[in-house]
Amino acid sequence: MRNFTRIYLLVIFAIAGIAAFTACSNDDDDEPFTIKSIEGEYVGSATGTMILINSEGKEIPFDVVSNGNETAEITLSNDGTTISVLEPTFYSASPVTYSADEKYAYPGAIISNIKPEQNAETITINVKGYSSMNGVYTVAGDISGVFEGRNLTLDYTFLHAGGMIGTIHFEGTKK
Repeated sequence: MRNFTRIYLLVIFAIAGIAAFTACSNDDDDEPFTIKSIEGEYVGSATGTMILINSEGKEIPFDVVSNGNETAEITLSNDGTTISVLEPTFYSASPVTYSADEKYAYPGAIISNIKPEQNAETITINVKGYSSMNGVYTVAGDISGVFEGRNLTLDYTFLHAGGMIGTIHFEGTKK
């Protein structure tokens, strides 16, 4: 009976040790929420409105058409104090045919040297009057964003080539 009790206690201690080790190793996988931890790609949906300003100065609005796989990319500077945001490419109905079946793509601009602000649960960005390029065209506007855990919300204006202005809302989750 004494041997059975010893074996029984050894098995209980072994199971408890495995459970404790597993709990500790899970803590190691959780990356702390810092500016470094927000770097990466965020996939989600863009919504909003693009307004075409025609040659007579008339404003023609077009809804942003979400594909559900729009991607924003965050990169960290070498010194780890600033980030760059590549806005997601978004789409609107064609300003020629007015059809959402014939979408127009608006590649996002890259906004560099953004100084994020961190508090206990969120990291925020706020840039007034950015000016950048989206590959071919000059893009300007304002951008603000909130990082909460693995989620990113961006709100920005997108003055595209001087003839279109967009008000874009993006919500994404880190890949």
